[in-house]
Amino acid sequence: MPKVGITGGASAGHVVPALAVAAELGRAGADLVYFGREGSIEADLAAKAGIRLVPIPAAGLRRYRSWKNIVMPLTVVRGVVIAWQALRREQPDVIFSKGSYVSVPVGIAAWLNRIPLAIHESDQSLGLANRILAYLASIVYLSEPGHGLPQWLERKAVVTGLPLRDDLADGQPEKLRAELGIRADATVLLIFCGSQGSQRINAAIRRQLHALTTKFAVIHVCGPGNLDPTLNSTPGYWQREYLHDDMVHALWLADLVIGRAGATTLAEIEALNKPAVLIPLPTFVSRGDQLANAEAYARRATCIVVPDDEDMADGRPILAACEQLLPHLQTRKLPPGRDQIHRAAREIATRTLNLSRLQRAASGGTSR
Repeated sequence: MPKVGITGGASAGHVVPALAVAAELGRAGADLVYFGREGSIEADLAAKAGIRLVPIPAAGLRRYRSWKNIVMPLTVVRGVVIAWQALRREQPDVIFSKGSYVSVPVGIAAWLNRIPLAIHESDQSLGLANRILAYLASIVYLSEPGHGLPQWLERKAVVTGLPLRDDLADGQPEKLRAELGIRADATVLLIFCGSQGSQRINAAIRRQLHALTTKFAVIHVCGPGNLDPTLNSTPGYWQREYLHDDMVHALWLADLVIGRAGATTLAEIEALNKPAVLIPLPTFVSRGDQLANAEAYARRATCIVVPDDEDMADGRPILAACEQLLPHLQTRKLPPGRDQIHRAAREIATRTLNLSRLQRAASGGTSR
């Protein structure tokens, strides 16, 4: 039985696709272990998926002045040492990495242990972690064709698409409608801005909440600690810190989505043919990948991009975008089939298992 290590985390946008690949690996008979941080989103979601977690410390570079950037290299070195020891103990045949700073110590340790490393990039360009690990990886999976890739990277790059969450085909919108008490004739607006939410967007939405609830039944996933108890009895408004199993039902139920422009978010709403108002992370808190994602997405899908700036603060640009998209909500397309939803994750799993077979053959076919 091949053993595959999974890593990547810090946000649902990294963990959910990683677990979609893990599900396909599990169906193929692989033994799975997740390398990530204790008490993190990857630890939580891996546990829900029934995958054992091996804790590895990690730290990321903050894109603003912070004393934590000074000690970050020490944490990374400590993480590499602990990951090296963990890999020697666990002996995986291959590592699949979904990116983010969580993956860096594990990826480096895999290279030091001569364990094949497969990485996946969701965005239009490689993130910092994947730019580092691409040099060490045996194969680099891309969501979209890369332009102007250096020759060394082009040789190991494979375009697979982005793996969609494993349960995306199992949406039961009427189940969630009944649980929340949303009228059958209501137009549903789903708002979610990543696993941590966004205080700026939450505040802007709430400033226009009366206007929004006159047109929509609003499901607002606002992030941990961001609930406003004074709004609990607002007609037509349902706020939640986070949706776990119900997130798929909410995506199917929504007529319109407001969200960030992370690649995972875009892949899911595009698969379900949902019009969207996109509010990309601004460059002062990101590397600008969401701006590029939103620009590319707007060329092929029904959406309006609203900048996350001072003009957004009163919520009026968001309200105006929702009103502008209302006529587009009448045409509903059929959702994709199960095979289409699982295609990317299945291809990545198959190629990753092929790497593990090569590794086992090179090591003499040791069985576990």
